[in-house]
Amino acid sequence: MATVISSDSIEKHHVDKYNFKVIAFGGSSSNNEEAQEHKSSLEETPLQQAKEIDSSALDTKSKESLIESLMKKTDEMSSNFIKLQMKLEAKEEEFKEGLQKAKEEAFAEGMKAGKAQALEEIDKEINEKLSLFTSSIAKLESSAAEFEHSLESLKNELVNAALDIAQEVIKIELDTNSSKVAKVLADELINDLQGASKVTLKVNPNNHTAISEHLGQLDHITVLADSAVNEGGVIVISDAGNIDAQISKRFERVKKAALSE
Repeated sequence: MATVISSDSIEKHHVDKYNFKVIAFGGSSSNNEEAQEHKSSLEETPLQQAKEIDSSALDTKSKESLIESLMKKTDEMSSNFIKLQMKLEAKEEEFKEGLQKAKEEAFAEGMKAGKAQALEEIDKEINEKLSLFTSSIAKLESSAAEFEHSLESLKNELVNAALDIAQEVIKIELDTNSSKVAKVLADELINDLQGASKVTLKVNPNNHTAISEHLGQLDHITVLADSAVNEGGVIVISDAGNIDAQISKRFERVKKAALSE
């Protein structure tokens, strides 16, 4: 039931009570009392009933409106909460994907940087080893050159020592057996000069007798004593060529050949 003046605004208005006038139509005193009570009932009821009706209606409507409003707000909040949750899940998924991608990129970059660093270290190590190897080769070549030089010097020293020893041996042999040596040389020279028609052998006077007796009386061979010839040596003069077979001369030729001079 609608009200013209709401209960919130009714207090702002001054409304005087309307007293209904009772008209008695010759009734008894009991009727008068009933009329009086009816009058009082009529005087008090309208405002109170209006207030009670308006308050009840207002409370019920307000409650329903409030409940409906709260339900709408709840639905909106639920909808917003679901949307927010979906956004959060989407952001979380996006964050996970971004984190995974960042991890993969970081891993790839790390692998690339590690590989580059490893290659750089390997190149550095290889270069260091090559440098050491080159240095070692240079040292070996230098050592080999020094060793070869030392070996050559040692060889020359050994050759000289051997030649000196040989010279001493020859000297001792000539001092004791110079005639035997001269005989051997004379036979070799005559054999080499078989095509010569005239041969002259010059020997040391100490070997002259022994060589003459050894060769005998050969018409095309003449043995002469010459003090310029060393003991044990023989010099040949012939129409086929001349040969100086002195021991000292032959030793010098051997020495030069041994020392590659």
